[in-house]
Amino acid sequence: MGLRYAMNVRAGYVCQMKECWMWVAMVFVLWGCGSQDSEVSIVKPVEIKKKEVKIDERIRRLVASDFPTLTDDNASAFLQEWGNTQSENRIALDTKYGRIVVELFDDVPIHRANFLYKVYRRYFDPAEFTRVVPDFVVQGGNSEEERPQQLRFLIGRHTLPSEFREDRIHVRGALAMSRSYNDNPDKRSSGYDFYIVTGRRIGAQELGGIQRDKGRRYTDAQALTYATQGGAPHLDGEHTVFGHVVKGMEVVDQLAATPRDASDWPVTRLEVRMNVLSEAPKLVP
Repeated sequence: MGLRYAMNVRAGYVCQMKECWMWVAMVFVLWGCGSQDSEVSIVKPVEIKKKEVKIDERIRRLVASDFPTLTDDNASAFLQEWGNTQSENRIALDTKYGRIVVELFDDVPIHRANFLYKVYRRYFDPAEFTRVVPDFVVQGGNSEEERPQQLRFLIGRHTLPSEFREDRIHVRGALAMSRSYNDNPDKRSSGYDFYIVTGRRIGAQELGGIQRDKGRRYTDAQALTYATQGGAPHLDGEHTVFGHVVKGMEVVDQLAATPRDASDWPVTRLEVRMNVLSEAPKLVP
């Protein structure tokens, strides 16, 4: 149970075999494997061990507030109301490789407010990236460490309603939330676990297959972006995209290239700290 939800659906290798007849016996010889099909992965949050959470009083005081404990029943209304009081939309993610700056979308209000709120409550101070997959995503937010478990207990364990938009897709640099694929027909998002898309270039034939399978239609501009910049279009309509990287994609690529184990967990800790970036003051002429 301490393992993350890191289930990958991978295409197999297509191999050909050549028959060779000898004098009295027949043997089959592997002639070699063909090229590997493109990897198709889903994004599930890290699964946390179910155990009693003991609260450190220092952490309780750190995040003490008059805000309610969030649940599936109250989170949407609270976050929408709280989000309306916030004007900032840019967040800095500081890592050992450098700074990433993401911009949140106003037209995805619940997910925008949720991310801002978790930064405000110092949940991501620090957090860690717990999954790195080259040409796909870097993922973080959930962790088995004591501090984030305590903070999730204090802030509230909850999910978010999906906020899908046809114009918010999984192109390279997209910021989105993971979700459970079990007993989740409404595709509700995790309240804490996020990912950034690195992706790979998607040709017209592959994108056409995704459109047929999903019954959706991409604009010419979206198809061109997937073809020239890359992304993960198979996640469109499955996960809510609520922001994008505006600075530091080279840092995201370095994170994605970090050595990892068989479950895509980085072999070295990838800490991240987040801060809201206030708008620069306007100069008076």
